[in-house]
Formats: sequence, structure tokens, C-alpha cells
Amino acid sequence: MDLRLGIVEGRYTPKVSRIMSRAVGLMPAEDAEGFLSEVGVAKVSVSTLHRIPRNMAARYEEHRVIIEAAVRHQDRVPEGAATMQVALDGVMVPQDGEHARARGRKTEDPSPPRHEIRYGPMRADYPAANDNKSGRAWHEASVGTVSFWDGNGKHLRTVYIAEMPQERKRALVTRLELEVHAAIEDRPDLNIVFASDGALTHWDALHAMEKRLPAAATGHRMHLVDLFHLAAYLSSAASVAEGDGTPEALMLTTLWRDTLKTFADGTQRVLKMMRYRRDQQTRAEGRGAIQGDIDFVANQAENRRTNYADAIARNYPVGTGVTEAAAKTIVNVRMKRAGSRFDQHGGQTVLLFRSALLSHRFSMLSEQLELTYRARVVAA
Repeated sequence: MDLRLGIVEGRYTPKVSRIMSRAVGLMPAEDAEGFLSEVGVAKVSVSTLHRIPRNMAARYEEHRVIIEAAVRHQDRVPEGAATMQVALDGVMVPQDGEHARARGRKTEDPSPPRHEIRYGPMRADYPAANDNKSGRAWHEASVGTVSFWDGNGKHLRTVYIAEMPQERKRALVTRLELEVHAAIEDRPDLNIVFASDGALTHWDALHAMEKRLPAAATGHRMHLVDLFHLAAYLSSAASVAEGDGTPEALMLTTLWRDTLKTFADGTQRVLKMMRYRRDQQTRAEGRGAIQGDIDFVANQAENRRTNYADAIARNYPVGTGVTEAAAKTIVNVRMKRAGSRFDQHGGQTVLLFRSALLSHRFSMLSEQLELTYRARVVAA
């Protein structure tokens, strides 16, 4: 009977388990316990709200390839989409360090968490396990977005992906690339904008992703460093040239940014103006500071990531605000609360269900996950 009904983790109905996983994606278990009790949906303890969603996430990891493929197949590219922006970023999470003991047990030989007893270790290694800094308090998780825009530059929707810390964001990059391929399979004519800040590891991943695009992809492609990130370097140079916080510095920053957005050769014009301002400095420190900003802008231009005027003419997004917002809404709002601490799998449990909620994929994910608990049992 349990197999026919799809009883989750041997005890809870699919409906109740779905409520619990949604709750931990939205709020801490302590808040969820009181909320669910107050509305009369289900009376479950904090320990249950910790245990069951983690077990479900562990089962998800075991069936990840099949579940994610099914969800991607159901989730089509939105009608009217003309452009797809692919972006990723890092975000710090409060994470237990290498000396944290499983389940808080005060022993040198702790028992593994229940989800590991049932499904085995989820990840063999991660930064907090071997940072050699006696358990550093913060590590860099990652978020990725595949966002869709219409021909007029209007944002339609976004698929969010989030992963706990891992070297070079391997899991996130793999999942992001699969999302891109699924969108191209649905809409080969989509234009693609690869975007990020100036982090080299991000661009290495995006360039490799572009090289592996399906041959069927026929849309226009462009690389863009986030304009607002690059504008910070313009502001830095202008502050040195005109004085930090002065109206003149603000006007100069605005001039340079608008030049980038207006002229096809905007980057060359701005670099020429920046070099002139550098040469006007009487102190070596000022010249060195502006030169550092020049180097960043010149490097991005050399790699063809500053064609903002062309992007604006095509109604492409020139910023990564969607991805910056993902870092805030997925991680900061939920995970950076007073006293919060996450181990690798506990944090990934939150990220899994929260990113599915924000992507409007929670129901699809839950349905596929619940199928793994069901079986067709033939009467004897």
C-alpha cells in the first residue's frame, strides 16, 4: 500500500512531504513548525522539518539526472522569447567548517546523518571539509540564471539554479549548460547573451559552454561583462580624477557610461579619456589607481565583452541584475539569518527547493520526486 500511494520516507503522504519541503525553502524549520501548526495544515516538529526534506533532497540527488531531465522537458521556453541571457555569480554562505561534527554530537566519532545512512554521502568533498583554516565560517556558493527576454527587451521569466560551495562551481556550470541545451532544443533561433562580472573562472565556464552549443543553435551570440560592474571601475577612475564624492566625478562617470552605451566605438573613446585623465595626475598613486581601472576596461574590451551600444540596439540585457537578485533572493534572504549555519547537504536542501519555487518549477520537481517513491505492486 505504501508503494502504491507513494508514501515518502516510509511515513508521510506526498502532500504533507511537499508542504514540508516548500516550507523549508521559504523559512527556517523553527518558523515553519509554528506556521504549519497555526494554519492547521500539519503538526510536525522542527526535527522532522530538518530530517524529511533532507532525506527527500538526498533521494533527489540519487535520481537527479532523470528528475532534472523530466522537469526541463516539461518547462518550455516562454512564448515571445527572442533572447536568452546565461549568467552566473558567486555568493557567500555561512557554512560549518572542517571541525564541525555531524548532527552536533559531542564525540570524536559522530554517527553520520540519517540521509547518509539511507542514501550514502551526497558529495565526497567540498571547501569547508578541507580549507585548512580550522573551519572557516563562510564559503562561496554559486547561483546561475537562464533568463528569457522578448524582442523589445522585456524580461519574461528566469530559471534559477543554486549550488553550495564547490571547486570552480562545477555542479552549477553543468546544470546551467543543460538548461541552455534544453532551451536551444526547444527554440534553436534564440539569441544568446553570455554575461557575468569580471571573474575569470566565470568566463572560462561561459566560453567553454559556448563552444559546446548544439549545432542547431542559429541565433546571434554575444558576451557582455555586466555594465554596472564595469561602471564601478569608471566611477573609481573618475573619483581619482575629480575627487571622491564630488559632482564633477559623478558627471564624468555618467559621461563615460553613456559613451559606452551610445557609440559603437564607445570603449575606445572612454579608454582614451581615461588615459588622458591618468596622464594629468601629478602623483604616482593617482596614476597607478587610474591605470588599474584602465587595465580592467581594456581587458574586457580586448575579449569583446563591452559592445553595449550594439546590445542596446538589439534590445539585449546589458546588466546581470537578474543574477544579482538571485543571489539575494535565493541565498541572502533565506540563509543569512542571525545564527544560521549550514552543512553541505543541509544548505543544498534549502537551495534545491527554494530555487525550484522561484523558477516556478516546484510542482514539477515535486511530482517527479514523488514518482521515485511509488511502484506498481501486483496483487499476489
